[in-house]
Amino acid sequence: MSSDETVGLGVRAPERINAPFDRVWAVMIDKMYNTSKYLPVHNVKTEDRSPTHVYREMTIGSDKTIKEDIYLDKDSGTIRCDVIGADEIHFNKFHKNADEQVLEYWMENSKGERIPWNAPKSVVLKAMKITKEMAEKEID
Repeated sequence: MSSDETVGLGVRAPERINAPFDRVWAVMIDKMYNTSKYLPVHNVKTEDRSPTHVYREMTIGSDKTIKEDIYLDKDSGTIRCDVIGADEIHFNKFHKNADEQVLEYWMENSKGERIPWNAPKSVVLKAMKITKEMAEKEID
């Protein structure tokens, strides 16, 4: 894989996560609040706007600030990050059925159509790997 390959219409983790769903979900939530442990971002600020959502802003690189409203749906294993001021919605989903148990990340527009995500695929796969390692680490 070249270093400039992008996520495109989405990416699935290459390996299953061998951990209970509640543990995977807890790590996925941690990623929303402690994003810099998983992704190369800084100046992460979150605000709990219960009961509806979490607000997050973070800086990528030296100057690109992203502001998001984040919606958590534990029943479906999906975290939806609506980018404020852009027609971009990032999805982090854990396919929790026994046959899969993998993460999938993709981006949609407000019409619910998958759209190309120009993020580096290597960065997204690394975040998925960290999520897997964190979820599996707590198993006794």
